[in-house]
Amino acid sequence: MYSEYNMYNQFANAIDIRNSIGNNEIITLYQAIELIKKSVADEQEDEIFYNDLILQAPTDKAKKIIQNIKEDEIKHNQILRNLYYQFTGQQLPITPIPRKINSQNYKENLEKALFGELNAVVRYRKILGAMPSGNSYTLLMSILTDELRHANKYNFLIATAK
Repeated sequence: MYSEYNMYNQFANAIDIRNSIGNNEIITLYQAIELIKKSVADEQEDEIFYNDLILQAPTDKAKKIIQNIKEDEIKHNQILRNLYYQFTGQQLPITPIPRKINSQNYKENLEKALFGELNAVVRYRKILGAMPSGNSYTLLMSILTDELRHANKYNFLIATAK
């Protein structure tokens, strides 16, 4: 557990460099930890969404691509949970995610997945900038590059979808 977390937690509402330069790219460690917490829930929701997407996929090749992405999301969830624990000393509870009725067709769901991955890249880039150590930085860089790979794979699936 990082003792810096308590220091950053105390000053979370203090004026930071973001306000002085009008840019929300630079965040505090406290803000990064909160984004990690949100990301755990997002990765869990993605896993469920990808299960549905696999069922919609028209070919075995597409199913395999989406399955590989889903496996990465499961790995990301575990990495993020571990990082959260390292920073806070608290385990995030595993909460069941209710299934949402998905009325979109396969191609619409691919587009939704693509933009979800691209939004995740932005979020992980912000978190990455606040990481205090090489290990946490390396783990988040791994997740960020996976998300970029996923976006490319979704572009391929969209281009080949009928």
